[in-house]
Formats: sequence, C-alpha cells, structure tokens
Amino acid sequence: MVTDHELTIREARPDDIAAIRAFATDTFAWGDYVPDLIEGWIADDGAVHVACVDDVPIAMMRLSFLGPTELWSQAARVHPDHRGRRIASALQDAQVAWARDRGGQVIRLQIEDVNEPSIAHAMRYGFRRSASVVRAVRSVGAASPNPSGNGGVRHPSPLIARPGKRQDVALVRSSWETSPIARAMRQITSLGWQFRRLTDEDIEGAAMTGNLWEVGNSWVITGAIEPVCEVRQIDTTPEEAYDVCRALVDLANNRGAETLTMWVPDLDWTVRATRRIGCDIEGYGIWELPL
Repeated sequence: MVTDHELTIREARPDDIAAIRAFATDTFAWGDYVPDLIEGWIADDGAVHVACVDDVPIAMMRLSFLGPTELWSQAARVHPDHRGRRIASALQDAQVAWARDRGGQVIRLQIEDVNEPSIAHAMRYGFRRSASVVRAVRSVGAASPNPSGNGGVRHPSPLIARPGKRQDVALVRSSWETSPIARAMRQITSLGWQFRRLTDEDIEGAAMTGNLWEVGNSWVITGAIEPVCEVRQIDTTPEEAYDVCRALVDLANNRGAETLTMWVPDLDWTVRATRRIGCDIEGYGIWELPL
C-alpha cells in the first residue's frame, strides 16, 4: 500500500465496484465499458489498482497478463474532480511494481491518436510508441455501404477466403516472421482491443475454431463473426491487400455479419486498401514500457 497525504493506492475490492462505476460510466460520448467489466476484473488474475481518498476510490487502472511476460494496461480513469494531480502516474507505479513482482517484462497499452492528454502522460512516464495501427470499420450485409468506397457498389473479390488447417501453423508462422505487416506491427497481433506477440497457439486455436483463413497468398485471423466480423490479423502484401480486403467483405457478407472491423498497421498501402473498400478508419498508437 502506497500513501501520499490523503491519497492511498491499493488493489480494488468487490465493495469498491459502486464507487468505480460512479466515475467510470460516462467517460466517452458513447459511455464506457468499465461498468460492465469491473466485477469480473476484480475477480480474475489481473490487477485493478485504485486511488482512494478516505478509502473511497476516485481513480482506477487495469493490468493483466496476455502471456508469460507480456502485460496489457487499460481503463485508466480518474474522477473529474481529481484530475491534474498525477494520480495516473501513482497508479502506474503500483502496476509496474505488481508486474515486476510476477515476472513481467513489458507493459503495453493503446491510445487513440486524438487523445493528446493520454499520449502526453504515456511519454512522461517512459512509454514509447512501438506501433501505429488503424481500426477500419464498414457496414456489410443489409446495412448501407459506405459511399467513400466504390461509389457504394460492391464488386466481389477475385480471391476467396478458404478455411485454414492446423497443419498450416508452421506455414503461417514462417510467413508472419518475414511479413511487411509484422515488421510494421513489431510482431504483435490483435486480441480484439488488446495486442501481444503472435504465438503458434494463437494460430492453431484460430484454425481449430474456424478463424484461420487462406486468401490467395495471404493469411487472415478472425475473431467473432456475427454480428461483427472481427479481423484481428492480416498478413498480406501491397500487391494483394485490396483484393484480400474485398474477400473479407465477401466473407462477412456470407456469414451474415452486419459490420466488418479490421486491425491493420498504419501504412500507406494498408490504409489505401481499407479506404477503397469503403471503411472508416481510426488511428491508434500501441505504446510499450520495458520492465
């Protein structure tokens, strides 16, 4: 337990849930995901650290292992009445100590490019931007197409997404190790809204659950399909990128999805391919802190 005058940093308890929900509900225009997840976070093997005044939480931060040595930091929230006191840094100190005690070697987090205060905090603390990524999103199926693509008209791709197999693990791994996508991503891959290094278990698990796809000479790993077709990793080239993206629109349509989302590195040719199929894009940085 760390104390700075009346401010105390400790791990969250179940009886803190109501107080956390009170200041972490309307964080963004659309709300916040913290109220739905906080109970499970406190119960699992990760850590939720809270900053308290008179033992009442007024800020929080979440940290969890994504592998034996890789950790993910998220959900830094500070009550509006207590901002500007470097509380986030105090929470980060507690999380770094927690991670080191358990053999952690790197903490990563994600920040939207327009979130200048969070970027400034990360830089002050010592995080460095290791990768720039884009989340590309478009409606599919019965939903209206984005007219910024091909005038609202969808042309099927000449490529077809074919299910991969467990026997493809070595091939997928070999392709990823020399991929221009992997170089731009610093070898990390998406697990939804979290990122860590790709493992053979990831590839095998994708194959066993119907989420590994061979598209021409490219490989794709998806997550959920309905109602959102979530593309977590695309291993492709500048020459195939556009047709691969078109094939993923076809896949999403054939699976009855309503939305297609894709994570790609922020490169000219990957962004151009996603825009050509009618995606709206948002830029994010992946920041990391070696321990």
